[in-house]
Amino acid sequence: MLVCRPNHRLGNTVMVTPLLAELEARFPGAEVDVLGSGGATRCVFAGFPSIGELFLLDRRALRRPLTTLGTLRRLRAKRYDLVIDAASGSSSGKLAAGMAQARYQVRVEGTPDAPLHFAARPVHALRVALGESAGAQPPLDLRLDDGERAKGMETLQRVLHAGPASAAPVLAIFPNATGAKCQDTAWWQRFLGALLARVGERRVVELVAADGVSRLDNAYPTYFTSDPRKLAAVIEAAGTYVSADCGVMHLAAATHATTIGLFSRTDPKRYAPYGQGNAGITCEDGCPERTAARVAALLESSAPRAA
Repeated sequence: MLVCRPNHRLGNTVMVTPLLAELEARFPGAEVDVLGSGGATRCVFAGFPSIGELFLLDRRALRRPLTTLGTLRRLRAKRYDLVIDAASGSSSGKLAAGMAQARYQVRVEGTPDAPLHFAARPVHALRVALGESAGAQPPLDLRLDDGERAKGMETLQRVLHAGPASAAPVLAIFPNATGAKCQDTAWWQRFLGALLARVGERRVVELVAADGVSRLDNAYPTYFTSDPRKLAAVIEAAGTYVSADCGVMHLAAATHATTIGLFSRTDPKRYAPYGQGNAGITCEDGCPERTAARVAALLESSAPRAA
């Protein structure tokens, strides 16, 4: 089988994991190749034993035509029983799926009664193709192993030692996002001040973006890694995570941490952190205090664990 999702964004890659879980459950003896993009793909799918060959396109595939053609030729040389175009409205995914030699093809785009959330659409399309659509959907899941979880807890404890001694629950935040979804330092400072005033003491850990620069003037202990699985293990160890809509938010939703996404530009019905216990909060008015009140209500109804 082949799954086509050639998109370099971390969140879009993580949202393929429910489809991989569904394929493993339905076809336990099958091998699944993936056409993807971006360096994170290999890390995200590392926990799936069914994964065979990864065909990875460069994020600027059109600027590297020879490399891209070589990848597509390798894909074209294989024969598949089933090819799934797992993206909605992706011309590159549609093209690649059409090039693959397959007995059957399933496309997410155009599937009747498709769910709103993008993580649910591929599984729904597969089930419709098989003549069924009911039943609970698999969650996002990186399938961290026990060793990764233990290392994540060890790393979190080391990071927390940079802050004041406390037994309070941990709150991991990622105060960054792309474009208009990104709030500035002042917004996050007001948000955290209002949130902590409502929920009480929390040991805040700032997850730092790829540029290595704190968005909160190093007011809290920070953690950076370029490895998505190491980052996910630290988030799971923290137990609670808050950020704007971004790829790291979806990564957090693929762990056991309670994940809350703050939405100002994108639609939470399509992109909210997927999974039971997670939530997407609309904060289109831009007020950090009102957003903090809504997040506090969610945190107070859950039970964040201390690390």
